Amino acid sequence: MTSRTTLMPLLLVAVCLRGACADSHSLRYFYSALSGPALPQFFTAGFVDDAPIDSYSSETRRDEPRAAWMEENEGPQYWERVTQIFRGWEPVLKENVRIAMGRLNHTRGLHTVQVIVGCELRDDGSTGGFSQYAYDGRDFIGLHKDTLSWVAAMPAAEITQQRWNADRSIAERRKAYLEGECIEWLQRYLLNGKETLQRGERPETMVSHHKSGASNARLTCHAYKFYPREIEVKWFGNGVEMPAKFLPQTLPNPDGTYQIKTTVDVPEGEEEMYICRVDHSSLDNALDVKYEKKALPIGLIIGAIAGVVVLLAAAIGGIVVWRKRSGQGGYAAANKGQINADSSSSTASA
Repeated sequence: MTSRTTLMPLLLVAVCLRGACADSHSLRYFYSALSGPALPQFFTAGFVDDAPIDSYSSETRRDEPRAAWMEENEGPQYWERVTQIFRGWEPVLKENVRIAMGRLNHTRGLHTVQVIVGCELRDDGSTGGFSQYAYDGRDFIGLHKDTLSWVAAMPAAEITQQRWNADRSIAERRKAYLEGECIEWLQRYLLNGKETLQRGERPETMVSHHKSGASNARLTCHAYKFYPREIEVKWFGNGVEMPAKFLPQTLPNPDGTYQIKTTVDVPEGEEEMYICRVDHSSLDNALDVKYEKKALPIGLIIGAIAGVVVLLAAAIGGIVVWRKRSGQGGYAAANKGQINADSSSSTASA
C-alpha cells in the first residue's frame, strides 16, 4: 500500500488549513533488531505523537493495532499488507546487526540495531522529517535531508556512508517520502483518530514550596493532566522572565495526558511576588499561578511516578530508546519498502 494506491482526498490535505492541527504532530516508526537469544529479536512500533498505533514483533509475526481508532478505520487488507512488509524487514535487520557487530569486532553478547524514521507537521503549517540509525544506542548514521547526504556518526558507519552517498537516489527517495507520503499518512491518521489525537484537555496547575538553603525558598510550578503535549510554563518575577533551576521535562501520564514542572529559587518570605505562567492550546488565555499552601494532589504524585517508570522502562528495555517510527532498514539496508514509512524505496546494502 502506497500513497498512490490510497490517494488522500482533498479533505485530508486541507485538514490543517481549517485549524484542526493547532499543535504540532508527528508520525514515527521505531525498529529494533537484537542479537543473541533475546526475545523478541525484531520489533517495530508506530506512533502518532506519543500514542502507539501499531506494532509487530518476531514473536507474533503479525502487525497489530494499538489504538481503537486504527482498528476501526483500517481493514484486513491493510493489516495483511503491513504484516508482509514487516516480515520482509525482519531478516534484513537481523543481518544488519551481524554486519554492525563485525564492523565493531563484537563477537558475542547482546547488541541492537535501531532505526527511527518519521515526519512532523508543525503548528505553522511547515513540515520536517528525519531518518536516523543507531547501534547499541549510539548514533550510527543519519540523513541530512537538505543536502541529500548521509552522515556517519562513528567510524564503523563510514563504509555505509560512502555506499549510500554514491547512489544519490537513496537520499532522494527518502526525502520524497518524508516530505510527501509520510505527511499524507499523518494527516490521514489525524483525521481518523481526531477524537483522541486532536482533543484538548486543560492543564491543572499548582505551585509547591520547599526550603532551599538558609534564606531561599524553592518554588515548583506543576502543570498536569493536559493534552496535547506542547505547553509553555514559565516563571516571572516583577514582570521579568526567570531562568528555570532545572531543565523542564514533559512526562506522560498513564491516561494519555502529560505533566511538566519548572522550578526557581526565590528569597524566603517573598514567594507571593512570583507567578508561574502556563500557556496551552486548550486555554483561551494563559494562566497565572501563585504559591498556595496545600498538599500535592494524589493524581499528580501517581502521574509523576508513572512517568518515571515509563522512562526507566524505555532506558532498560533498549528497544524503546530508538523505537517509534522508522522508515528504513537498519545499517545494512538503507531502503526497504514498507507501508506508512517508505514504500517506494529499494534495498541498499551497507
